[in-house]
Amino acid sequence: MHYHDITKISTATPELPVWQYLKQLYDRHLPNRSGQLASYIPELAAVEPDGFGISFATTDGFVYEIGDTERQFTIQSVSKAVIYGLALEDHGHDVVLRKIGVEPSGDAFNSITFDEKNNRPFNPMVNAGAIAASALIRGDSHEERYQRILDIFERFTGRRLALDAAVYQSESLTGHRNRAIAYLELNSGMIDGDIDAHLDLYFRQCSLLVTTRDLALLGATLANGGINPVTRKRAISADNVRAVLSVMNTCGMYDYAGGWQFDVGLPAKSGVGGGITAVLPGQLGIGVYSPRLDAVGNSARGVGVCEDISANFRLHLFQDRGSGLVPFRRLYRGDEVHSRRMRRGAQAKKLDRFGHLISVYELQSELGFSEAERVTRRLIEDLSSAYYFILDLTRVVRMDAVALDLLNAARRTLQEAGKTFAIVTVSDEVPAEFEQQMHFPSIDLALEYFEDRLLEQAGAQDETTSVPLAEFDLLAGLDAGMMAQLEAELMPQPFVPGQTLIAQNVPADDLFFLISGRVEVAVRMGNGPSHRVSTVESGTMFGELALFGRAPRTADVIAVTEGLAMVLDRAGIERLAASAPKTWSALLLAVGSSLSERLRRANGEIRALSR
Repeated sequence: MHYHDITKISTATPELPVWQYLKQLYDRHLPNRSGQLASYIPELAAVEPDGFGISFATTDGFVYEIGDTERQFTIQSVSKAVIYGLALEDHGHDVVLRKIGVEPSGDAFNSITFDEKNNRPFNPMVNAGAIAASALIRGDSHEERYQRILDIFERFTGRRLALDAAVYQSESLTGHRNRAIAYLELNSGMIDGDIDAHLDLYFRQCSLLVTTRDLALLGATLANGGINPVTRKRAISADNVRAVLSVMNTCGMYDYAGGWQFDVGLPAKSGVGGGITAVLPGQLGIGVYSPRLDAVGNSARGVGVCEDISANFRLHLFQDRGSGLVPFRRLYRGDEVHSRRMRRGAQAKKLDRFGHLISVYELQSELGFSEAERVTRRLIEDLSSAYYFILDLTRVVRMDAVALDLLNAARRTLQEAGKTFAIVTVSDEVPAEFEQQMHFPSIDLALEYFEDRLLEQAGAQDETTSVPLAEFDLLAGLDAGMMAQLEAELMPQPFVPGQTLIAQNVPADDLFFLISGRVEVAVRMGNGPSHRVSTVESGTMFGELALFGRAPRTADVIAVTEGLAMVLDRAGIERLAASAPKTWSALLLAVGSSLSERLRRANGEIRALSR
């Protein structure tokens, strides 16, 4: 393969692993036509019954969607969570708690029952509590109060919601039970003011048109501490998010609240319009729409979808899913950070130009669904701009089965696109599912391997070949006379694999010009193992410290292959300085330029690794 072949990156967007799962989930639940349309509101009984959409929104603002995700439907009781949050914003916890309780009622959502001991509705997720919450919305006029309701929904969803006038009129004309609830609350002193105005706000909030994307972003905003992950605008305070999620957790799914918590385990709110929003705090929001309702008024498909999502992705609130920390420690490309192999100038320049095709992902902490979703999404996003993918797992302390499945799905997608995928782990800790994959014990070795592949495909000269002294990049500034003076002082030193050419802590007496072969520079730390600092190729130099005095060597230099070095020893250095000062100065300048270039590269790598 020639290098230019791998630069022809496909513009097709592959399917993200989570989207692949959502597609399978959608197909699995699509045949389910159980349940009935809501009949007590005439307009809801007339909707198209087979609509079905699923949306995921993460706390970093990415949305997955499948199905009828652009279809608009009325939000109905899902609005209760938002209006409760607005009441808390307007009055604070203590005032609202005196007006509306937080206990499950044990009765239907539209039951005409109250907490008589405390003279208040049981909770804000039943109609009595929601009407009381609407009565608490501040404003100098009815229109101002309604505009404030629209404003908070816009902060949650990121767009201005429209009113379904037909549903609003239908609810207003047939909402006799809600009127009875409101007047009983007025009679008992639970609410005061203009009852018709409060009910109008309640009917309007329930008749706002939303999509599954809106419900997912509503959930993601709650998951994100009250900040919309797309617009970055705060909807409600973090303290009030906690209160809203607490009540959603215990009271949000009508008479199925307990079973929902046992089976799904996510704070959620459903509506008789067929919508469900669910929240995994700190990680994501889910929006589902399907208008056929089960016996307690929840979307039949929606409940099944959420049960599967929770089980398959281990999203239950009390499931041990890992730390929830940012999964990326570092992200960089091969043009920003090279391996520790010291290459000749032409090859280093090729890696500067084309190294971006190597992409490195250093992961950390624990990987569950949410963390793996972010990692796989980033891998697929980079598919169009990289060819080699290195996934470093050495700092991952635990990876659950869901994360492993998502990573394997991403790996298959990359390989199907003709890309190469490798993992880095401690040698004896390769996950069984990754055993057949290319594996390295360090990022450095993985980088070196893929750099070699890039250079091969670019047609670069093999670095194992012999390089005459006259072709050393380092010595390009010396004229023919200077080269002759330098060569006169050099002595050949052949070497074999494993031979120590420089020993750590001995005086720096010799400068080596590597004509052929390869050597490794390694540092010994006490009695522990040596750590590779760099690998030096033919056409380069090592041992520069000899030019600046006899300070102790800071590292070992050991031959990796057989080869030949030309050595300028201490006596030769002193003779050259005395008899050929211009050559000596030119050599010092060349070494200084080489060190300066290495420092420039090191600073660039530090910047890349510090991002």
